[in-house]
Order: sequence, then C-alpha cells, then structure tokens
Amino acid sequence: MRLVVKYTKEEKVKYISHLDFIRLAQRALRRADIPVAYSQGFNPHPKVSFASALAVGVTSEGEYMDIYLDREMDADLLCSRMNEKLPEGIRFVDCVEIDEKHPSLMSIIERASYLISLSSQPFDQYDIIALIDEFLSQSEILITRTNRKGNRIVDIREMIHSIDIVDQSIGRIDLKVVISTGSKANLRPEQLVGALFDFTNISLNPGFILKIHRLGLYLFKDGRWITPIEIG
Repeated sequence: MRLVVKYTKEEKVKYISHLDFIRLAQRALRRADIPVAYSQGFNPHPKVSFASALAVGVTSEGEYMDIYLDREMDADLLCSRMNEKLPEGIRFVDCVEIDEKHPSLMSIIERASYLISLSSQPFDQYDIIALIDEFLSQSEILITRTNRKGNRIVDIREMIHSIDIVDQSIGRIDLKVVISTGSKANLRPEQLVGALFDFTNISLNPGFILKIHRLGLYLFKDGRWITPIEIG
C-alpha cells in the first residue's frame, strides 16, 4: 500500500533541517506503530520519501511525502496516530492511497508557490507594480550559483512563472510567487528575491526578507497543475 501524505511545518519547527526532519518522521512512524515497508538488502531502511526538501527557516502549509506500508491501513487512522507522536508545529493534514507504480513525487514535482514577505523600505522610491512588470519583461534574468565546483551563471527567467502582490501595507510587501522546483529546474525563493534586488541595484540585506512561507507543490497531469494529494 502506498500513501501520499500532506503535512505542515510551522513557525516553531522552521529551523529543523531536512535531514533532522527525516529522522524525526521515521521515529514518529515507529512510535505510532505504522506498518511501514522496508527496503531489501543488507541495510534495510523504511520506504519513505519526500517530494521536495524545505529550506531551513521556511514554513509551509503544503509539504508532501510518500509512505509505503507492508499491509493495509486506514489513511485517517495513520494521520491521527502520527499527530499524536509528532511535535507541535508538524501536522499530517491529509492522506490518500495511490497506485504503487506511480513515479516518485520527487521526480514529478515541477512547481512551488510561496508567500514572500519583504520589508517595503527598499522599494519606497518605486511603483512596486511597475517594478515587477519591468522585472518580468526581461528576456533573461541571470544569477550566479555557487557550488563545490565553483561559480556558474544561470538564466532563471523561465523558472519564474508568476509574481503577484497580495498585500502592501506600512513597512511590508507580500508577494505570491510561483517558481520552478524539482529535478528538471529549481529556483529557490531567496534567489528570486536576490535577482529582484539586483534589478533595482539595491544591496540585499538579509533583514529585508521578513518571511518565506511555502503554500504548495505542484505537478502537471491531464492538462492542469495539481497537488500531489490529487494524484489518486
């Protein structure tokens, strides 16, 4: 039996790393007496996988994981048992059974939506709506990515699918963005913010990013964008 679970990661646990979260989830599965299936071989491990790693410091209301069970179990009961064992701030909110032969979530997730809250102070001299329109009208948006092999220039324009202002108040601007994520193309929200600041020739102070909150993850199926929980 294969289940897709939707869970949240809230303010109190936003600084737990992805690796620590994996360990926490595995311990909770054992304590909740969930009949998780194990891999074969000399070092069996629970057959649990995650759709997309969430960066440290980012909250979310739409995270997803795959859980394989070695026997049937009611999905609502699994959520209920897990919520008794998980720490405050992490909640299983939905769970559905899907075909075991379906590709892994990690391989099919292509987009993510975020709510990004920024300090409005750097943009006081701008019409923010016009600024975003100008930013998106560029044919290319180049950023520098650094890894162990060094620096490389990447064009992220096609990874930015939308930027909308959802609230603008004194001292704060809230943007809803949809960007690429996954194995095919991946853009982190802080990289998008950095590119926007570079466009305005303003140095990005870390304090200008007030909060990043992931709203959901999406895959393309039957001509539309859906969440993993809608696969089944």
